[in-house]
Amino acid sequence: MATPTAVNFLSDSTSQLLPFWIAQAKSDHELELAAKARQIAYGRHLPEFGERLATPDDDDRHPDSAVLLAFSKLDGSCIGTVRIQIAGQQSIRLEESFALPDALHTGRIAEISRLAIPPRSNGLALRLMLIKAAYWYSRANEVDRCFLCVRHPVDRQYRRFDLHDVLPAKEFVPMQHIGMIPHRIFWFDVFNIEQRWLLSANPLHSVYFANSHPDLLDNIQACTLLQEAQGRLRSNG
Repeated sequence: MATPTAVNFLSDSTSQLLPFWIAQAKSDHELELAAKARQIAYGRHLPEFGERLATPDDDDRHPDSAVLLAFSKLDGSCIGTVRIQIAGQQSIRLEESFALPDALHTGRIAEISRLAIPPRSNGLALRLMLIKAAYWYSRANEVDRCFLCVRHPVDRQYRRFDLHDVLPAKEFVPMQHIGMIPHRIFWFDVFNIEQRWLLSANPLHSVYFANSHPDLLDNIQACTLLQEAQGRLRSNG
């Protein structure tokens, strides 16, 4: 199956609008909105850790990181957030608690973390779109491999993503940057997961790749596909 092009996404029915939009935080006020969303979301089950997230941290402002915010189109309120940290000037945070195998440490790596959705939001749809935005941000920045740390029982919600476990026995590792709470470490190959989901008939393939959502980071999916197509043309020329 041919990969949809940016032109397709701008012109046909594969382009779908959402009841919210997702943008990258650019100001201290927007970082504070992200911190508040984290405090509320994590505080429901982990009150002490939630309080620790009530203010932006150093990673939020680091040039290696991008904090994404979801805003309701109904009233403009912040309804969710996620962060992507690309290893560059510093290692990704999970490496403070776990040494990644050499085979997974090659190329450009990133960690998707601080996913937070306050209880009044449409959790499933918003979770899917925040992770989709993080995926396409990573792909636009030529990340080879992404990692996610997920606590129990939330790890069960990630079965639909068909991710790889770093530890074969599905072990949980206490994470320093997440309050020493045991987390399962997932990873996926940014440029191979599209084909893998297509071959396995994963229903998320259509959501993440066949359909475009212009409300995500100023239509980052279409822009990235166009950039990749132009890169291939230059290489072949």
